[in-house]
Amino acid sequence: MRVCSILPKAFLLIGLLGLVVSAQAQIGVSPYSSQGIGNLIRPTLVHNQGMGGIGIGNGNALFINFANPSFLYKNNLSSFDVAFSVEQNNMQREEESVSRTSGGLRYGVFSFPVITNRWTMSVGVAPFSVVSYRIEESLTIGNDSNAGVQVIDGDGGINAASFASGFRVVGNLGIGLRVSYLFGPITETRTVLLNNLLAQRTELEDQVYYSDLLFEPSISYGIKLGNQTLLNLGATFQPETKIRATREVVLSTIPNDPRFAQSERIDSVGSSVTFPSRLGVGISIEKSLKYLVGVDFVTQPWEDYQSFSGGNDGMRNSYELSVGGQLIPDITSVNSYLARMAYRLGFFYRNTPFAVENRQITDFGLNLGFSLPMSNLSSTNISLEVGRQGTVDAGLIREDYFKVSAGITFNDRWFIRRKFN
Repeated sequence: MRVCSILPKAFLLIGLLGLVVSAQAQIGVSPYSSQGIGNLIRPTLVHNQGMGGIGIGNGNALFINFANPSFLYKNNLSSFDVAFSVEQNNMQREEESVSRTSGGLRYGVFSFPVITNRWTMSVGVAPFSVVSYRIEESLTIGNDSNAGVQVIDGDGGINAASFASGFRVVGNLGIGLRVSYLFGPITETRTVLLNNLLAQRTELEDQVYYSDLLFEPSISYGIKLGNQTLLNLGATFQPETKIRATREVVLSTIPNDPRFAQSERIDSVGSSVTFPSRLGVGISIEKSLKYLVGVDFVTQPWEDYQSFSGGNDGMRNSYELSVGGQLIPDITSVNSYLARMAYRLGFFYRNTPFAVENRQITDFGLNLGFSLPMSNLSSTNISLEVGRQGTVDAGLIREDYFKVSAGITFNDRWFIRRKFN
């Protein structure tokens, strides 16, 4: 075992995974994230995102199979995948338009084989949900319809530190399990700003901190259609789970001189939040390291969601359809770098769990991706996503967004003991 080579990479891994947690709240801006636990982030890596997010029904040896752990047994190399994202979001409501840019470290995932071609494990940190919004409302006091404004800011989100294991039972039948530790706060702050310059500012901070385990078993199966062609089937299931949560509400009054600001905790209580079950299925056809075409479908009954206060925040049942594929012209080519690259294209359509004015919000987009080969079967991965969420009908908000994600997959034989004759 190459200890001297492993230690620096292990310390780098730990440091980067820690940065994911601190950077998570910088990613994603959406007024619709005020409902439920915010925008949900599917467990997909950059190479999946370039294909519209498919990953439940496909996996290969060069990239960590994060979406469906039952495919992990195909990863016979020790792999480390880390990625960054930058998103430009333009929000429009009737004649008003606002643009915002967000970004940061997206995730860090590490996998290693326990028994080659049989059993592989992975650990990682990635966002589970993201909350980021700002809403301004006019205040009416008595006959004064322009007495001031109330500003509602939401931020935070839930992180997932996950451990996954994938095991090949027999032939191309695999089973897997992901155990995720969910943690993190979601905070909503309401600030009252009166036009009277002598009036003090009032802030009400409502924070819910989540902390619990989430289990997700999975299964995969490959049917041989030819010498190197497989029909892959996969499924993941997350059962309905009650997640421990602690709520704290703090009321602050801030006069013109902030030295005399006062804060009072008016509520602090522990309870639970019910996350609904989630079922994902996928199918793909692939020729090993040549081409892949696949479809994923995910459904989740968010009407079964129960918030800290016992309601479901007007959430609706949701589903997502992803279609995509990739092509590698000739991975063994020695004369053409372009022939060794992976080219990806995908499309997705989501019926999100968010509903406003009795309208369920939809989200759809197009993805484009590439993998640039490096030494030791490693690669630099890039995905581009352009999409639209919501509508301007009935006074709602339409979001047009463009996201660039870039990551690096390091592949090596870190934990394989060399034999000498």
